[in-house]
Amino acid sequence: MKFSEKWLREWIDPNVNSTVLCEQISNSGIEVENIEHFKSIFYGVIVGEIVQCILHSQYNNLKILKVDIGKKKLLNIVCGASNCCNNMKVAVATVGAILPKNIIINAKLLKGELSEGMLCSFSELGIFFDDKKIIEFPKETLIGTNVNEYLSLKDNIIKVSITSNRPDGLSLLGLSRNIAAINNLTIPPLKQKSIPIIIQKKIDIDIQSKKECINYSGRIIQNINMNVETPFWMKKKLFFSDVLSENIMTNIINYVLIELGQPLNILNADCIDGAIIVRMANKKEKVFLKNNIKTTLNEKILVFADKNKILSIPGNINSNIVDINENTKNIFLSSALIDKKAISCIIKKMNSNKALEYYNYGIDPCIQNYAIEYATDLIIKICGGMPGPINSNKSHSPIHKNNTIRLYHQKLNKITGFLIDPTIVSNILSSLDYQLNFQKNFWDVIPPSWRFDILIEEDVISDILRIYGYNNICLTPLKENLNCSNKNELTDSLLKKFSVILTNKGYYEVINYGFIDPKIHNLIFPNKKTLLLSNPISQDMSCMRLSLWPGLLKNISYNKNRQQANIRIFESGLCFSIDKKEHLGVRQEIFLAAVISGNDIKENWYDKIRKMDFYDLKGDLESILESVYQLDDIEFRREKISGLHPSQSASVYCKNHLIGSIGTIDPRLEKELNINSTTFLFEISLNNFSDIKPLKIQEISKFPTIRRDIAILISKDIAVYNIIKKCKEFFIDEKVEINLFDMYFSKEFNSDKKSLGISFIFQNKTRTLQDEEINLMMNDCIEVLKNKFQAVLRK
Repeated sequence: MKFSEKWLREWIDPNVNSTVLCEQISNSGIEVENIEHFKSIFYGVIVGEIVQCILHSQYNNLKILKVDIGKKKLLNIVCGASNCCNNMKVAVATVGAILPKNIIINAKLLKGELSEGMLCSFSELGIFFDDKKIIEFPKETLIGTNVNEYLSLKDNIIKVSITSNRPDGLSLLGLSRNIAAINNLTIPPLKQKSIPIIIQKKIDIDIQSKKECINYSGRIIQNINMNVETPFWMKKKLFFSDVLSENIMTNIINYVLIELGQPLNILNADCIDGAIIVRMANKKEKVFLKNNIKTTLNEKILVFADKNKILSIPGNINSNIVDINENTKNIFLSSALIDKKAISCIIKKMNSNKALEYYNYGIDPCIQNYAIEYATDLIIKICGGMPGPINSNKSHSPIHKNNTIRLYHQKLNKITGFLIDPTIVSNILSSLDYQLNFQKNFWDVIPPSWRFDILIEEDVISDILRIYGYNNICLTPLKENLNCSNKNELTDSLLKKFSVILTNKGYYEVINYGFIDPKIHNLIFPNKKTLLLSNPISQDMSCMRLSLWPGLLKNISYNKNRQQANIRIFESGLCFSIDKKEHLGVRQEIFLAAVISGNDIKENWYDKIRKMDFYDLKGDLESILESVYQLDDIEFRREKISGLHPSQSASVYCKNHLIGSIGTIDPRLEKELNINSTTFLFEISLNNFSDIKPLKIQEISKFPTIRRDIAILISKDIAVYNIIKKCKEFFIDEKVEINLFDMYFSKEFNSDKKSLGISFIFQNKTRTLQDEEINLMMNDCIEVLKNKFQAVLRK
């Protein structure tokens, strides 16, 4: 909402400057988004009076004027404005005057006549941009008055941003109440306008919708003049609020809306057939709006209708049949209070507007009729007219009712962290219009009707503190004895170590939200239950993450779409799963995950470029695990894992304990997640690390190594890991490095066989090994492989 500071000070004028005033608005819980210092950008414009007005002898669209500006000589001015006439008080830009866009006024010949100045419209002065007519000042305006000073345009335009729980910040009345409380002032009570009832005609209101909570009031006003000019004082305020319209009636209800926060609507009373019926729309019922736009409604949309047609939809969305225009003489001025459920359905169907925004935030039900009376008073004073009585009807249940809340003094002091005098608390609550009953240790309070957000004791405490002033709260350091378990220290240590290793390998660390889109969760983990939030930030952040993969894959997609071909990223953080055995039924685990995609190195003239593959990521994972375990303790077992390629995925075990998984993303998910390139992932749970012993520095053997290579033929179905493991078990008492250096397939042997090349590097710490003893050990090892796996030694 935007408004001028001068307009706000008409409601409440504390003895503080503009800066402090805006700070007080912010301290009241309403964000000041922007402050614009507005001042006129024209000079040398004064009030003059047209003494003589005659048509140009040759051009009927031009007039030759004699204008008195308070000097001895009358100015001769040529003007083409249609509304020029004798004795009219006008704004005259004299010779040398400067107008917006740096236009300088000079004396010049126009169509053969000397023009010694220019008559100005508001648009030419840089305000009311749609107002092209020459300005007409009141008759009592003094000739020679400086127009700049007369219009008093210098002002501060304040823009505030409102959260959904503070509808009181959407009106000058609501802002004034907060500022008055902060400055210990009293805002004058709203004085009921005394509107004499001249006609007895009224329109009945029939509420047929039983499910919705509705208060509907309205009155007829006859014989109004729709063609009068909006008064300058109203124009200026609405212009600063960005809601100035050419329609006088729209201007009046916008004026009331900004002042009181009450949406009003005006219909052409002559087009209403019988009573106004409040009902739900019929299925596929159609209504024609402004500019003959056709809209099809459904049974969830609340409408105001007569017996033959829909008149309007809440939010001032009027049918073109009953919309007012310059020929309208009789109007129906109405106010409707409707619960948020009905409004939310309208917002989903229709384009949101300012009135719908107010409805959605909440409207004070106690000043509904006051707003109608206030608007009626403005209409009669500006447009004339004869008002009828206000007719009202409401549904069985109230729109909003504030209940009694008990506030304990002890809890107030506990939450704030210091003692607040009960008298100060009572004064603050009274200044905020709470009804209160103070007992020995507590207050029973009823929030004011316009504060829908005050529901529990903590809400009342928050209200007290914002008026008391957060700056006045004593700074008290927190004192807490935290018992950090060794497990947390271990996890932090592991994270630091693993992060350094991955960073040194070219990975970038990312941080994502712990909330994800449930659709993504169901894509990657279709068989696992989701942990949904009851009050999410948005629909795509409404599910707690079960894994770090959804966030990392979203990062991959984002960067791939921005021409980043080679990506290595990792993340660590908490993940959440449903476990009834855990506290609150939720298990929390710290995971470390990484993702790679693209080429292994940057393009260059020397090296051959290749795509990263599964073994690049496996090697990086082994590097971080090797920093805390022996690689002999790590095992990769081929298993099907949700979200990964069925034949390119494995579970990671450490000392026979499952710690994570690794693999290629399921190709079916690449298009769904907009990745469009082969991507490899791993994830390990840091909660599952145990029995970590510090690595000891060992003396390097000074004796030579001896290498033996063998090639064996085995079945394709036998995992290489099992072969290597069996060899390591055989040489468990010896220092031997065993490595697979070749895997070979050929037509020379059966299609269900494969050849493995395995190297054995022997070394002893105390002596040089002899060929004979190594040959004996190798023969025995080969025999074990023959018996266990039916391996055949190739020569």
